[in-house]
Amino acid sequence: MYAKKFLDAIGETKEKDSSVRISELTKGTMVGASVGAMVGLFIGFGRKKSLLMSGFIGSLIGAAVSRAFIVKK
Repeated sequence: MYAKKFLDAIGETKEKDSSVRISELTKGTMVGASVGAMVGLFIGFGRKKSLLMSGFIGSLIGAAVSRAFIVKK
């Protein structure tokens, strides 16, 4: 009886940790994509290129860079 309660508690803790981890990764990736889009728009405006494509490419690069630098626990 005690072991079953203990294993259930560990399982609940593990699920909570994974959901927190997923939310941190998603939040970090979204922030990186937003910053990348702003930088891409700024560069595209300065070089007189398509702002839509510049923002899109910047957001892809920003998301990839932020995802690479988020430290895995």
